[in-house]
Amino acid sequence: MKKRMLIRILSFSAALVAAALGFLIKSERKADRYRLQIETTYSHMLDSLNESAQTISILLQKASYTTSPAQLSGLSAQLLGEAQTAKAALSGLPTGGGELPTLNRFFSQVGNYAVSVSQKAAGGEMPGEDYDTNMMKLSAVARTVSEAIGNSSALYNDPAHWARTLEQKLGEKIDPDSFAGAAAELEENLEDYPTLVYDGPYSDHLLEKEVQLLKNKPTVSETAALKTAAAAAQCDESDLRPDGEIDGRIPAYRFSGKGVTVSVSKQGGYPVLLRKTRTVGTNKAEESEWIETARQYLRDIGFDGFRPTYTFTDEGVCVINFAFTAGETVCYTDLVKVGVATDNGEIMLLETGGYLTNHTDRTFPQPAVSAAVAAKAVHHSLQITKTSLALIPTPGGGEVRCYEFLCQTKENREVLVYVDTATGIEADILILIKSDGGTLTR
Repeated sequence: MKKRMLIRILSFSAALVAAALGFLIKSERKADRYRLQIETTYSHMLDSLNESAQTISILLQKASYTTSPAQLSGLSAQLLGEAQTAKAALSGLPTGGGELPTLNRFFSQVGNYAVSVSQKAAGGEMPGEDYDTNMMKLSAVARTVSEAIGNSSALYNDPAHWARTLEQKLGEKIDPDSFAGAAAELEENLEDYPTLVYDGPYSDHLLEKEVQLLKNKPTVSETAALKTAAAAAQCDESDLRPDGEIDGRIPAYRFSGKGVTVSVSKQGGYPVLLRKTRTVGTNKAEESEWIETARQYLRDIGFDGFRPTYTFTDEGVCVINFAFTAGETVCYTDLVKVGVATDNGEIMLLETGGYLTNHTDRTFPQPAVSAAVAAKAVHHSLQITKTSLALIPTPGGGEVRCYEFLCQTKENREVLVYVDTATGIEADILILIKSDGGTLTR
Protein backbone atom coordinates (compact mmCIF):
# COMPACT_ATOMS: atom_id res chain seq x y z
CA MET A 1 0.00 0.00 0.00
CA LYS A 2 2.80 2.37 0.94
CA LYS A 3 4.64 1.38 -2.23
CA ARG A 4 1.55 2.10 -4.36
CA MET A 5 1.11 5.49 -2.66
CA LEU A 6 4.76 6.31 -3.26
CA ILE A 7 4.39 5.48 -6.94
CA ARG A 8 1.34 7.73 -7.19
CA ILE A 9 3.17 10.59 -5.49
CA LEU A 10 6.16 10.18 -7.79
CA SER A 11 3.94 9.98 -10.86
CA PHE A 12 2.02 13.08 -9.78
CA SER A 13 5.28 14.94 -9.09
CA ALA A 14 6.64 13.97 -12.49
CA ALA A 15 3.46 15.23 -14.11
CA LEU A 16 3.78 18.51 -12.23
CA VAL A 17 7.41 18.87 -13.33
CA ALA A 18 6.46 18.08 -16.93
CA ALA A 19 3.62 20.60 -16.81
CA ALA A 20 5.91 23.21 -15.28
CA LEU A 21 8.54 22.59 -17.96
CA GLY A 22 5.89 22.79 -20.65
CA PHE A 23 4.65 26.07 -19.21
CA LEU A 24 8.19 27.45 -19.06
CA ILE A 25 8.93 26.40 -22.63
CA LYS A 26 5.66 27.91 -23.85
CA SER A 27 6.33 31.10 -21.90
CA GLU A 28 9.88 31.29 -23.26
CA ARG A 29 8.61 30.82 -26.82
CA LYS A 30 6.01 33.50 -26.28
CA ALA A 31 8.68 35.79 -24.83
CA ASP A 32 10.88 35.09 -27.87
CA ARG A 33 8.01 36.02 -30.16
CA TYR A 34 7.43 39.26 -28.26
CA ARG A 35 11.16 40.01 -28.31
CA LEU A 36 11.26 39.37 -32.08
CA GLN A 37 8.24 41.61 -32.63
CA ILE A 38 9.81 44.39 -30.58
CA GLU A 39 13.18 44.06 -32.31
CA THR A 40 11.47 44.06 -35.71
CA THR A 41 9.59 47.23 -34.71
CA TYR A 42 12.86 48.84 -33.61
CA SER A 43 14.44 47.87 -36.94
CA HIS A 44 11.57 49.45 -38.89
CA MET A 45 11.84 52.61 -36.78
CA LEU A 46 15.59 52.82 -37.44
CA ASP A 47 15.04 52.33 -41.18
CA SER A 48 12.43 55.08 -41.18
CA LEU A 49 14.73 57.39 -39.22
CA ASN A 50 17.64 56.70 -41.55
CA GLU A 51 15.56 57.21 -44.69
CA SER A 52 14.24 60.54 -43.38
CA ALA A 53 17.78 61.70 -42.57
CA GLN A 54 18.94 60.81 -46.10
CA THR A 55 15.95 62.55 -47.69
CA ILE A 56 16.47 65.64 -45.51
CA SER A 57 20.08 65.88 -46.70
CA ILE A 58 19.00 65.78 -50.37
CA LEU A 59 16.17 68.30 -49.84
CA LEU A 60 18.52 70.69 -48.05
CA GLN A 61 20.98 70.53 -50.95
CA LYS A 62 18.19 71.28 -53.42
CA ALA A 63 16.94 74.14 -51.25
CA SER A 64 20.41 75.71 -51.17
CA TYR A 65 20.51 75.87 -54.99
CA THR A 66 16.97 77.04 -55.75
CA THR A 67 16.25 80.59 -56.87
CA SER A 68 12.46 80.30 -57.03
CA PRO A 69 10.21 81.14 -54.03
CA ALA A 70 7.59 78.66 -55.31
CA GLN A 71 10.15 75.84 -55.47
CA LEU A 72 11.48 76.81 -52.07
CA SER A 73 8.00 76.72 -50.58
CA GLY A 74 7.46 73.17 -51.83
CA LEU A 75 10.86 72.00 -50.61
CA SER A 76 10.20 73.56 -47.21
CA ALA A 77 6.93 71.65 -46.92
CA GLN A 78 8.73 68.39 -47.70
CA LEU A 79 11.47 69.22 -45.20
CA LEU A 80 8.95 69.86 -42.46
CA GLY A 81 7.18 66.58 -43.21
CA GLU A 82 10.43 64.58 -43.16
CA ALA A 83 11.54 66.23 -39.91
CA GLN A 84 8.26 65.28 -38.26
CA THR A 85 8.52 61.72 -39.61
CA ALA A 86 12.04 61.46 -38.20
CA LYS A 87 10.98 62.71 -34.78
CA ALA A 88 8.05 60.27 -34.73
CA ALA A 89 10.41 57.39 -35.53
CA LEU A 90 12.87 58.61 -32.91
CA SER A 91 10.16 58.70 -30.25
CA GLY A 92 9.37 55.05 -30.95
CA LEU A 93 12.93 53.86 -30.33
CA PRO A 94 14.19 52.65 -26.94
CA THR A 95 16.52 54.83 -24.90
CA GLY A 96 16.29 53.10 -21.51
CA GLY A 97 16.00 56.46 -19.81
CA GLY A 98 18.89 57.84 -21.83
CA GLU A 99 18.51 60.91 -24.03
CA LEU A 100 19.30 61.69 -27.65
CA PRO A 101 19.59 65.48 -27.47
CA THR A 102 21.72 65.78 -30.63
CA LEU A 103 19.19 64.01 -32.81
CA ASN A 104 16.19 65.72 -31.26
CA ARG A 105 17.82 69.11 -31.58
CA PHE A 106 18.80 68.50 -35.20
CA PHE A 107 15.37 67.38 -36.41
CA SER A 108 13.68 70.19 -34.49
CA GLN A 109 15.99 72.73 -36.11
CA VAL A 110 15.34 71.34 -39.58
CA GLY A 111 11.59 71.63 -38.98
CA ASN A 112 11.87 75.10 -37.53
CA TYR A 113 14.17 76.29 -40.30
CA ALA A 114 11.70 74.96 -42.89
CA VAL A 115 8.93 76.97 -41.20
CA SER A 116 11.02 80.14 -41.17
CA VAL A 117 11.98 79.79 -44.82
CA SER A 118 8.48 78.89 -45.98
CA GLN A 119 7.04 82.03 -44.41
CA LYS A 120 9.33 84.18 -46.54
CA ALA A 121 8.81 82.05 -49.64
CA ALA A 122 5.03 82.30 -49.25
CA GLY A 123 5.43 86.07 -49.50
CA GLY A 124 7.51 85.76 -52.66
CA GLU A 125 10.80 86.49 -50.87
CA MET A 126 14.07 84.57 -50.92
CA PRO A 127 15.99 84.21 -47.62
CA GLY A 128 18.96 86.34 -46.65
CA GLU A 129 22.71 85.97 -47.16
CA ASP A 130 23.25 83.29 -44.51
CA TYR A 131 20.65 81.00 -46.04
CA ASP A 132 22.93 79.05 -48.44
CA THR A 133 25.55 78.50 -45.76
CA ASN A 134 23.01 77.32 -43.22
CA MET A 135 21.36 74.94 -45.68
CA MET A 136 24.66 73.32 -46.67
CA LYS A 137 25.70 72.99 -43.02
CA LEU A 138 22.43 71.28 -42.18
CA SER A 139 22.80 69.01 -45.21
CA ALA A 140 26.27 67.93 -44.08
CA VAL A 141 24.92 67.22 -40.59
CA ALA A 142 22.07 65.19 -42.09
CA ARG A 143 24.58 63.00 -43.97
CA THR A 144 26.54 62.45 -40.75
CA VAL A 145 23.35 61.64 -38.85
CA SER A 146 22.30 59.16 -41.53
CA GLU A 147 25.69 57.42 -41.48
CA ALA A 148 25.62 57.13 -37.69
CA ILE A 149 22.06 55.78 -37.70
CA GLY A 150 22.86 53.35 -40.52
CA ASN A 151 25.68 51.86 -38.47
CA SER A 152 23.54 51.51 -35.34
CA SER A 153 21.26 48.79 -34.05
CA ALA A 154 18.55 49.43 -31.48
CA LEU A 155 19.10 46.83 -28.76
CA TYR A 156 16.19 45.08 -27.10
CA ASN A 157 18.25 44.02 -24.09
CA ASP A 158 20.18 47.25 -23.48
CA PRO A 159 18.43 50.30 -24.93
CA ALA A 160 20.30 52.78 -22.75
CA HIS A 161 23.63 51.54 -24.12
CA TRP A 162 22.39 51.92 -27.70
CA ALA A 163 21.22 55.47 -27.10
CA ARG A 164 24.48 56.48 -25.39
CA THR A 165 26.60 54.90 -28.14
CA LEU A 166 24.72 56.67 -30.94
CA GLU A 167 24.86 60.00 -29.13
CA GLN A 168 28.60 59.53 -28.59
CA LYS A 169 29.14 58.82 -32.31
CA LEU A 170 27.28 61.97 -33.24
CA GLY A 171 29.11 64.01 -30.64
CA GLU A 172 32.45 62.91 -32.07
CA LYS A 173 31.52 63.72 -35.67
CA ILE A 174 29.40 66.85 -35.47
CA ASP A 175 30.70 70.31 -34.70
CA PRO A 176 28.08 72.06 -32.53
CA ASP A 177 28.46 75.17 -34.68
CA SER A 178 27.41 73.22 -37.78
CA PHE A 179 23.78 73.22 -36.65
CA ALA A 180 23.22 76.45 -38.59
CA GLY A 181 23.95 79.76 -36.94
CA ALA A 182 20.38 80.93 -37.28
CA ALA A 183 19.14 78.57 -34.56
CA ALA A 184 18.58 81.35 -32.04
CA GLU A 185 16.32 83.15 -34.49
CA LEU A 186 13.95 80.23 -34.96
CA GLU A 187 10.81 79.61 -32.97
CA GLU A 188 11.00 76.61 -30.66
CA ASN A 189 7.59 75.07 -31.31
CA LEU A 190 6.01 73.87 -34.56
CA GLU A 191 2.34 74.29 -33.63
CA ASP A 192 1.76 77.51 -35.56
CA TYR A 193 3.45 76.66 -38.84
CA PRO A 194 1.54 77.76 -41.97
CA THR A 195 -0.22 75.13 -44.06
CA LEU A 196 1.49 74.82 -47.42
CA VAL A 197 -0.80 73.65 -50.21
CA TYR A 198 0.97 71.93 -53.08
CA ASP A 199 0.49 68.92 -55.32
CA GLY A 200 2.64 66.21 -53.80
CA PRO A 201 3.83 63.16 -55.72
CA TYR A 202 1.03 61.02 -54.27
CA SER A 203 -1.92 63.26 -55.04
CA ASP A 204 -5.00 61.34 -56.19
CA HIS A 205 -5.18 62.81 -59.69
CA LEU A 206 -1.58 61.73 -60.36
CA LEU A 207 -2.20 58.16 -59.23
CA GLU A 208 -5.35 57.99 -61.32
CA LYS A 209 -3.82 59.55 -64.42
CA GLU A 210 -5.22 58.15 -67.64
CA VAL A 211 -2.82 56.02 -69.68
CA GLN A 212 -2.18 58.14 -72.77
CA LEU A 213 -0.58 55.81 -75.33
CA LEU A 214 -3.22 53.10 -75.03
CA LYS A 215 -6.19 55.40 -75.67
CA ASN A 216 -8.42 53.99 -78.40
CA LYS A 217 -6.05 51.09 -79.04
CA PRO A 218 -7.82 47.81 -79.96
CA THR A 219 -7.92 44.91 -77.51
CA VAL A 220 -5.60 42.06 -78.45
CA SER A 221 -6.23 38.38 -77.86
CA GLU A 222 -4.30 36.31 -75.34
CA THR A 223 -2.77 34.39 -78.26
CA ALA A 224 -1.45 37.59 -79.83
CA ALA A 225 -0.21 38.78 -76.43
CA LEU A 226 1.72 35.52 -76.01
CA LYS A 227 3.69 36.25 -79.18
CA THR A 228 4.61 39.68 -77.81
CA ALA A 229 5.55 38.20 -74.45
CA ALA A 230 7.84 35.61 -76.06
CA ALA A 231 9.55 38.32 -78.12
CA ALA A 232 10.08 40.45 -75.01
CA ALA A 233 11.43 37.47 -73.05
CA GLN A 234 13.57 36.35 -76.03
CA CYS A 235 12.23 32.82 -75.83
CA ASP A 236 9.87 30.45 -77.66
CA GLU A 237 6.14 30.73 -77.09
CA SER A 238 6.19 27.17 -75.76
CA ASP A 239 8.44 28.33 -72.90
CA LEU A 240 5.63 30.51 -71.51
CA ARG A 241 2.20 29.70 -70.14
CA PRO A 242 -0.79 31.95 -69.36
CA ASP A 243 -0.71 32.98 -65.69
CA GLY A 244 -3.87 35.00 -65.18
CA GLU A 245 -4.74 38.61 -65.87
CA ILE A 246 -3.76 41.89 -64.20
CA ASP A 247 -6.29 44.60 -63.40
CA GLY A 248 -5.41 48.22 -62.66
CA ARG A 249 -4.38 51.25 -64.68
CA ILE A 250 -2.91 49.02 -67.40
CA PRO A 251 -4.99 45.82 -67.68
CA ALA A 252 -2.70 43.08 -68.94
CA TYR A 253 -2.26 39.40 -69.68
CA ARG A 254 0.42 37.72 -67.56
CA PHE A 255 2.65 34.87 -68.72
CA SER A 256 5.28 32.95 -66.81
CA GLY A 257 7.96 30.35 -67.41
CA LYS A 258 11.10 29.07 -65.78
CA GLY A 259 12.61 32.10 -64.04
CA VAL A 260 10.62 34.62 -66.10
CA THR A 261 7.39 36.63 -65.84
CA VAL A 262 6.00 38.88 -68.59
CA SER A 263 2.88 41.04 -68.77
CA VAL A 264 1.38 42.43 -71.99
CA SER A 265 -1.25 45.18 -72.14
CA LYS A 266 -4.70 44.09 -73.31
CA GLN A 267 -5.08 47.34 -75.23
CA GLY A 268 -2.51 47.68 -77.96
CA GLY A 269 -0.57 44.56 -76.96
CA TYR A 270 2.52 46.34 -75.58
CA PRO A 271 4.96 44.61 -73.23
CA VAL A 272 4.49 46.23 -69.81
CA LEU A 273 6.83 44.37 -67.49
CA LEU A 274 9.46 41.65 -67.86
CA ARG A 275 11.39 40.16 -64.97
CA LYS A 276 13.88 37.29 -65.01
CA THR A 277 15.48 35.70 -61.97
CA ARG A 278 18.83 33.95 -61.98
CA THR A 279 22.25 34.39 -60.44
CA VAL A 280 24.39 36.61 -62.67
CA GLY A 281 28.06 35.74 -63.04
CA THR A 282 31.17 37.88 -63.42
CA ASN A 283 31.00 41.08 -65.45
CA LYS A 284 32.51 40.44 -68.88
CA ALA A 285 32.18 43.77 -70.72
CA GLU A 286 32.05 47.56 -70.42
CA GLU A 287 28.90 49.53 -69.58
CA SER A 288 28.79 50.99 -73.11
CA GLU A 289 28.29 47.49 -74.52
CA TRP A 290 25.31 46.82 -72.24
CA ILE A 291 23.78 50.17 -73.21
CA GLU A 292 24.04 49.27 -76.89
CA THR A 293 22.60 45.80 -76.18
CA ALA A 294 19.62 47.41 -74.44
CA ARG A 295 19.13 49.97 -77.21
CA GLN A 296 19.08 47.26 -79.88
CA TYR A 297 16.68 45.16 -77.79
CA LEU A 298 14.23 48.07 -77.62
CA ARG A 299 14.38 48.47 -81.39
CA ASP A 300 13.78 44.73 -81.86
CA ILE A 301 10.56 44.81 -79.81
CA GLY A 302 9.26 47.97 -81.48
CA PHE A 303 10.48 50.78 -79.19
CA ASP A 304 12.48 53.23 -81.29
CA GLY A 305 13.55 56.83 -80.75
CA PHE A 306 14.91 56.44 -77.21
CA ARG A 307 18.05 57.94 -75.69
CA PRO A 308 19.90 56.36 -72.74
CA THR A 309 20.05 58.73 -69.78
CA TYR A 310 21.25 57.19 -66.50
CA THR A 311 22.46 53.75 -65.52
CA PHE A 312 22.82 51.80 -62.32
CA THR A 313 24.35 48.35 -61.82
CA ASP A 314 23.34 46.12 -58.93
CA GLU A 315 23.84 42.38 -58.37
CA GLY A 316 25.17 41.90 -61.89
CA VAL A 317 22.33 43.67 -63.72
CA CYS A 318 22.97 47.00 -65.47
CA VAL A 319 19.67 48.95 -65.50
CA ILE A 320 19.52 51.67 -68.15
CA ASN A 321 16.90 54.42 -68.15
CA PHE A 322 15.83 55.35 -71.67
CA ALA A 323 13.84 58.52 -72.43
CA PHE A 324 11.89 59.09 -75.63
CA THR A 325 13.35 61.92 -77.70
CA ALA A 326 11.18 64.30 -79.73
CA GLY A 327 13.50 66.32 -81.92
CA GLU A 328 16.00 67.94 -79.53
CA THR A 329 13.78 67.48 -76.48
CA VAL A 330 14.45 64.55 -74.15
CA CYS A 331 11.09 63.48 -72.69
CA TYR A 332 11.86 62.29 -69.16
CA THR A 333 8.12 61.70 -68.79
CA ASP A 334 8.27 58.87 -71.36
CA LEU A 335 10.65 56.49 -69.62
CA VAL A 336 11.53 52.87 -70.33
CA LYS A 337 13.90 50.80 -68.18
CA VAL A 338 15.97 47.91 -69.47
CA GLY A 339 18.12 45.63 -67.29
CA VAL A 340 21.00 43.73 -68.90
CA ALA A 341 22.90 40.83 -67.30
CA THR A 342 26.56 41.82 -67.23
CA ASP A 343 27.84 38.27 -67.70
CA ASN A 344 26.23 37.48 -71.08
CA GLY A 345 24.01 40.41 -72.13
CA GLU A 346 20.70 38.66 -71.42
CA ILE A 347 17.76 41.03 -70.96
CA MET A 348 16.66 40.60 -67.33
CA LEU A 349 14.26 43.52 -66.92
CA LEU A 350 11.89 45.65 -68.98
CA GLU A 351 9.58 48.33 -67.57
CA THR A 352 7.53 50.47 -69.97
CA GLY A 353 4.90 51.93 -67.61
CA GLY A 354 6.23 55.50 -67.79
CA TYR A 355 6.20 55.50 -71.59
CA LEU A 356 2.78 53.86 -71.90
CA THR A 357 1.28 56.27 -69.35
CA ASN A 358 2.67 59.53 -70.70
CA HIS A 359 3.58 59.22 -74.37
CA THR A 360 1.52 61.12 -76.89
CA ASP A 361 2.22 63.03 -80.09
CA ARG A 362 3.55 66.44 -79.08
CA THR A 363 4.31 69.62 -80.97
CA PHE A 364 6.72 71.90 -79.13
CA PRO A 365 6.63 75.65 -79.84
CA GLN A 366 9.74 77.76 -80.07
CA PRO A 367 10.93 78.57 -76.51
CA ALA A 368 9.64 81.96 -75.38
CA VAL A 369 12.75 82.41 -73.25
CA SER A 370 16.26 81.97 -74.62
CA ALA A 371 18.76 79.65 -72.97
CA ALA A 372 20.92 82.65 -72.05
CA VAL A 373 18.04 84.35 -70.24
CA ALA A 374 16.94 81.09 -68.58
CA ALA A 375 20.49 80.56 -67.30
CA LYS A 376 20.09 83.65 -65.12
CA ALA A 377 17.62 81.67 -62.97
CA VAL A 378 20.40 79.24 -62.03
CA HIS A 379 21.92 79.85 -58.60
CA HIS A 380 25.08 81.96 -58.69
CA SER A 381 27.16 79.28 -56.94
CA LEU A 382 26.54 76.73 -59.71
CA GLN A 383 28.69 76.52 -62.83
CA ILE A 384 26.74 75.47 -65.94
CA THR A 385 28.61 72.81 -67.95
CA LYS A 386 25.90 71.68 -70.39
CA THR A 387 22.56 72.97 -71.66
CA SER A 388 19.82 70.94 -73.37
CA LEU A 389 16.03 70.75 -73.74
CA ALA A 390 13.92 68.38 -71.66
CA LEU A 391 10.30 67.57 -70.88
CA ILE A 392 9.86 66.78 -67.19
CA PRO A 393 6.88 65.64 -65.12
CA THR A 394 5.32 68.02 -62.62
CA PRO A 395 4.22 66.89 -59.13
CA GLY A 396 0.58 67.40 -60.10
CA GLY A 397 0.73 64.90 -62.97
CA GLY A 398 1.36 67.36 -65.82
CA GLU A 399 4.51 68.08 -67.78
CA VAL A 400 6.61 71.14 -68.57
CA ARG A 401 9.29 71.77 -71.19
CA CYS A 402 12.47 73.14 -69.69
CA TYR A 403 16.06 73.98 -70.30
CA GLU A 404 18.11 71.34 -68.52
CA PHE A 405 21.27 72.86 -67.07
CA LEU A 406 23.89 70.38 -65.92
CA CYS A 407 25.83 72.23 -63.22
CA GLN A 408 28.93 71.76 -61.10
CA THR A 409 29.06 72.82 -57.45
CA LYS A 410 32.11 74.16 -55.64
CA GLU A 411 32.37 70.75 -53.96
CA ASN A 412 32.47 69.05 -57.41
CA ARG A 413 28.98 67.63 -57.12
CA GLU A 414 26.67 67.61 -60.13
CA VAL A 415 23.23 69.24 -60.04
CA LEU A 416 20.52 69.42 -62.70
CA VAL A 417 18.51 72.65 -62.76
CA TYR A 418 15.35 72.85 -64.88
CA VAL A 419 14.05 76.24 -66.03
CA ASP A 420 10.68 76.61 -67.79
CA THR A 421 11.18 77.57 -71.46
CA ALA A 422 7.93 79.56 -71.41
CA THR A 423 8.43 81.61 -68.24
CA GLY A 424 12.13 81.48 -67.37
CA ILE A 425 11.19 80.33 -63.85
CA GLU A 426 12.97 77.47 -62.13
CA ALA A 427 10.83 74.31 -62.30
CA ASP A 428 12.89 71.67 -60.52
CA ILE A 429 16.29 70.69 -59.14
CA LEU A 430 17.81 67.21 -59.05
CA ILE A 431 20.96 66.12 -57.24
CA LEU A 432 23.05 63.58 -59.14
CA ILE A 433 24.26 60.79 -56.88
CA LYS A 434 27.25 58.86 -58.21
CA SER A 435 28.43 55.56 -56.80
CA ASP A 436 30.30 52.47 -57.93
CA GLY A 437 27.01 51.19 -59.36
CA GLY A 438 26.31 54.22 -61.55
CA THR A 439 24.38 57.49 -61.39
CA LEU A 440 20.97 58.12 -59.86
CA THR A 441 19.01 61.32 -59.29
CA ARG A 442 17.04 62.57 -56.31
